[in-house]
Amino acid sequence: MVRRKKRYVETEYIERLASEYESMKNDRQPYLDKAREASKYTLPSLLKDDNGDVMVYETPNQSIGADGVNNLASKVTLTMLPPNQPFFKFSIDSNDLKELAINGGVDPKQYEDDVVKGLSLTEKLLVDYNEKNGDRVCLGEANKHLYVAGNVMLIHRPDTGLKYYPLNRYVVKRDYCGNVLKAITTETIGYYALPEDMQAEVLLRLKLKEKTDEIKDLDEKELDLYTVYKREKKHWITYQEVEGVEVPRSRGKYPLEICPFMALRYTRIDGESYGRGLVEEYIGDISYLDVLSRAIRESSLAASKLVMLVNPNGITKIQQLANTRNGGYCRGKAEDVTPLQANKYYDLQVARAEKESIERRLYRVFLLAQAVQRDSERTTATEIQYMIRDLEEALGNHYSIMSKEFQTAYVKISFYHLRKVKKNALPDLITDDKVHLIVTTGLEALGRGSDLNKLNMFANTMMQFAQFAQVCGAKTDKIAKMVAASLNIDVDGLFYTEEEKQQQAQQLQQAQLAQRVAPNVVNKAAEMEMQNKQQEHQM
Repeated sequence: MVRRKKRYVETEYIERLASEYESMKNDRQPYLDKAREASKYTLPSLLKDDNGDVMVYETPNQSIGADGVNNLASKVTLTMLPPNQPFFKFSIDSNDLKELAINGGVDPKQYEDDVVKGLSLTEKLLVDYNEKNGDRVCLGEANKHLYVAGNVMLIHRPDTGLKYYPLNRYVVKRDYCGNVLKAITTETIGYYALPEDMQAEVLLRLKLKEKTDEIKDLDEKELDLYTVYKREKKHWITYQEVEGVEVPRSRGKYPLEICPFMALRYTRIDGESYGRGLVEEYIGDISYLDVLSRAIRESSLAASKLVMLVNPNGITKIQQLANTRNGGYCRGKAEDVTPLQANKYYDLQVARAEKESIERRLYRVFLLAQAVQRDSERTTATEIQYMIRDLEEALGNHYSIMSKEFQTAYVKISFYHLRKVKKNALPDLITDDKVHLIVTTGLEALGRGSDLNKLNMFANTMMQFAQFAQVCGAKTDKIAKMVAASLNIDVDGLFYTEEEKQQQAQQLQQAQLAQRVAPNVVNKAAEMEMQNKQQEHQM
């Protein structure tokens, strides 16, 4: 009889993941301090303290920071996850496509049409799968953390979709090139929410931790749940722990290219495990704007206060003056009563001018001046293209980085979970390893809709070059191939080959010959019919 080795030492309280989390917090602390300073002037309630409570904060004296972060997060979210349309596309190599068609004994052209339909269906299934999970809402909140704190972690789960963790709820370790080696998240969970087969062991751990034989109020007890993702050779290993006890059935393994988590950074600096936020880059302007706004408000309140100064040695009676009706008469001198004025008009004008200058800079940074999208779920492709162009111009290469680090990883893990959840609904070809994933970025983030736009542009361009070719005697075929190459359009199968042109010419000649012969045949048939009628009449 073989005895099973106990997983835990019951005589000693050990929290392995908790200890690792605490040791990795030291590297995170400077970035967390910067994040809370940035949150102070934008969205103060964005980050909570380590105990999960909302920090005590002062309301900012301006709203540009909050408005800018919310506006930018909304635009980026809408371009990353367009409503009801894919921002990605699946493709298969042409050589692999021909090989699969030959091995299957089918016509390559018909097989290609079937493949395109299957890929398009898969894209639709994946979009519907993510729409049902409500990932866009989670991504919108995560983007706020990304611009304020500079860091946020997203985890995709097969049953609930995306879930985000703020900077104070996870730690991460990277190598010098920025590759994630380990990440640990923490969250709270109730005691009775734990699996029943681990409650007894957790209770024993709590008694050892608190050095008592009885734990009170277990129904209100909140415990720390730690989840680790670490890289081992060619796989990602993940599991969970509560009070040093591993959660049953929490272990999982993912291929290295299918990462279940996304540790996003606004800026990428080699050698650092965490990034810097957009607000941190402009914290000077934002903090100065906050000071100016407060000064202008207080000065305006002081200037608007009406106080009358009265000469104590004057002949004007104050009580009589106060009781005099509007338009009435009162004995006295005007010099005896004068209003108190702050005489800060020029100072206020200077402050307002400086405030407006800072606001214009921040408007440009947060894209507050470009209100392209409508408040609608049916945002057009043109509007999304405008927003993408604004994002790339205002944020440099940040949007392109996010397209690679978020969109690619997001689609891969979503498709990985979709194949397990709806395997029977996918076309048979999609389960083949020769299907490759291509995630379009930038102005092409509209998936197959971008292919249609490029095809329309190609057709319109060729219409313009047609007159040029007639006047100059240029080769239209060569011009068409050059235009297609500049638009990154695959011309394979788009133009007729020489054999197909000859076949079309032969078919055209046959049709023309048939048209010339047809009238003669009809006339001869009519003559014969007339002759037959005449013979019948004579008889």
